[in-house]
Amino acid sequence: MKKKTAILLGATGLTGGYVLSELLYDDRYEKIILFSRSTKGIDNPKLEEHLIAMDELPKYASLFKGDEVYCCVGTTKKKTPDKAVYKTIDYGIPVNAAQLAKLNNIPTFIVVSAMGASEQSAVFYNRLKGEMEADVKKSKID
Repeated sequence: MKKKTAILLGATGLTGGYVLSELLYDDRYEKIILFSRSTKGIDNPKLEEHLIAMDELPKYASLFKGDEVYCCVGTTKKKTPDKAVYKTIDYGIPVNAAQLAKLNNIPTFIVVSAMGASEQSAVFYNRLKGEMEADVKKSKID
């Protein structure tokens, strides 16, 4: 069986850190490509780390190649009180990643969202996550 390559966004966060640990432990993966604003500081032959401005992800389309994408990016109101910046992170990064997955024929895209996500929600966070989910689906990843 051919070993897989996983792309992980958000490895420095809580959920992404757990996903990274599982991917490193799983023998089905030969490479894990991280896109992040800061290093995880892990020395592992499976890891390929790209430190980038995450809102510039589309510039790295040529490096965005693999079998699966795990998108675990997100922020909090406390860390990012500006709603426009918040949207750039919680909406923009996942939507751009889904478009890159489609462009590069990556068949699996997994994104962390939120309970209560709905485009019709009166709550900013839930509405934003609902909009993100809808636009990720529009990428029509096979």
